[in-house]
Amino acid sequence: MTPMPERILSTAESLPKSGQDDEDAFFPLPAVRPSAADLVAVLDMHGERFRPILAALREQPWKELITSRDLLDQLHAGGLEWSERTLRLYLAEMAEHGLIDRHGRRGYKLTEAGAEIARELTMARRLGAIQARMDETMCRCTFDPAAGTGLVSVNAYVVPVALAGHLCDELEAVFRAGLAVGTRLLLVEQGEDILGREVPAGHIGLGTMCSIGLASVLLRRGIPSQAVFGGLLQVQAGEPRHFLEIIRYDGTTLSPNETFIRANLTSVRRAAHTGTGAITASFREVPLPALPALREVAKECAEAGFPGILQVGRPGHDLLNVPAHDGRVGVILATGLNPVAALWELGHLRGDLSRPMVGPVDYRQLIPYLDLRARLTRLAG
Repeated sequence: MTPMPERILSTAESLPKSGQDDEDAFFPLPAVRPSAADLVAVLDMHGERFRPILAALREQPWKELITSRDLLDQLHAGGLEWSERTLRLYLAEMAEHGLIDRHGRRGYKLTEAGAEIARELTMARRLGAIQARMDETMCRCTFDPAAGTGLVSVNAYVVPVALAGHLCDELEAVFRAGLAVGTRLLLVEQGEDILGREVPAGHIGLGTMCSIGLASVLLRRGIPSQAVFGGLLQVQAGEPRHFLEIIRYDGTTLSPNETFIRANLTSVRRAAHTGTGAITASFREVPLPALPALREVAKECAEAGFPGILQVGRPGHDLLNVPAHDGRVGVILATGLNPVAALWELGHLRGDLSRPMVGPVDYRQLIPYLDLRARLTRLAG
C-alpha cells in the first residue's frame, strides 16, 4: 500500500476530535490578553466587522451567554446579511484578540476589555435606543385585560431566595397601594429560564408587569402613544402631585427609572406604607382625538382592579407640572420597577441587582401577588 503523504497526515491530525469545538481547535485563545493599545489598533483595523457584534452582545446584558445563532438573528434584523460561517470566523478572531470569551457551543460573552470598548463604540447608537426598544416590545405585546390573555411586557430580575420574607412584605405593600402595574407577577424557580437567563441556585426569578404592557393595550384600542420621559413622581396621600426629576427617553443611553433607583432617589416603600413618597413613572403623550378612548380604557382598568394608569391629562392643560405638545395630551403610567425599588431602598439588593431584563411573557404564567408568599414558602420547604 502506498503511504499517505506527510502533508495529508498532518492536516488530518489537526482536525478537531469528536465533541471538540471547531473554533477552539483552529483558533486557540492567546496565553496573554492584548493590551489596551493593542485592542485600539485591532478596532482601527477591524472595527467595521467587529462593531456590530460588540453592539449586539452589549444590548443583551442579562444573558450570560449568547449563541452564534441568536447573534446572527440580531444582525440580520439590523440589515447585515452575513452567513453563519462568516459570523463564526469573526467571533473566533474577536476571541483571539481578547474582546469576547468563548464557551464552546453554549455561546459567547464580552470580556471586561470588550465590554468597555463596546460601551464606548456604541454610545451614539444607544442614544435613544431605549425608546426604540420600548416601541418594539409594545408592538409584540397582545395583552387583553378583559380576557386575561396575551403577551405582556415584564421587568425581570434574579433575586436571592433568602430575601423571600422581605420580598413578600414589600411587594404586597406596593401592589396594595396601586403603585405597580396590574396585580400579578412572574415567579421562576432556580434552574429554570427567565427571559433567556437561567436562574442560579439560591435565587428566584421575579417579573413585574411594566408600563409598556399598558401602552400596548392602548395601541390595540386604537390609541397610539409616544413615550416622552421617565420621571421621579411625588405622591401625597396616595395621589400623584408633581414630578421631581425627569429624563427623556430619546436623550439618554440609560434606563431613566433604573437610574433613579440606583441613585437612591426613590422612596417607594414610604409611598406604599404612608401614601407619601417618590416613585418611578412614565410620561406618555397621545393624540388629542384619542382622549375619549383613553379615558374609557382608564375607567375600564380602574373598574377591573387593574392599576397602572395614574393620571390622564386635559386638553390645553399641563399634566401636573408638565406641558404636553400641541395637539396632544399627557398620561402618566406607573412602572414595573416600583416593587423592586422598595427592596433596593432597604439595602438588600446592593451589588445583587443586575440590569433588568425586559421582554414579553404569556400573561397566564403570572400569579396573583397575594399568592407569592405561599409559593415561596413551598419552595423553601
